[in-house]
Amino acid sequence: MKLFKTRLSRIILWAFALNTVWEFGQCVFFYNMWSWPFWKSTIWMWAAIFGDVLIVLGLWKGASFLRGLGPFHKPSTSGYLVLILLSFGASIVLEWLAIYLNLWSYDPFMPTLTFYDREIGVLPILQITSLPVLSVYMGSKK
Repeated sequence: MKLFKTRLSRIILWAFALNTVWEFGQCVFFYNMWSWPFWKSTIWMWAAIFGDVLIVLGLWKGASFLRGLGPFHKPSTSGYLVLILLSFGASIVLEWLAIYLNLWSYDPFMPTLTFYDREIGVLPILQITSLPVLSVYMGSKK
């Protein structure tokens, strides 16, 4: 398929696949969505997944910029390290903002940590820290 030929398209596809599995896996057990109407929760889930893909692309471009490379340059070990550190910082800020803006709430089973007087989920932090790196790595393989 021609769609898989470019590195960008492979990274997008990996980001989509990985974040879809992660979102549906964690939301079933760790978010308070059971009282939401079907269409609201469905639209919210798919919006989160597409948002996650955009986050992956933004972090990839940001890490490339910080290393002084174009976004299509093949990453090195130091590039992956920059991406991990940038992703970790972004994950805390993004999750804190989502809780601050009341976009969602957690089930009591969600492990949390306190950051500036807000309880933020550990699993979303792991997601946004690890999946961009994994998406770029897998998308960079031929």
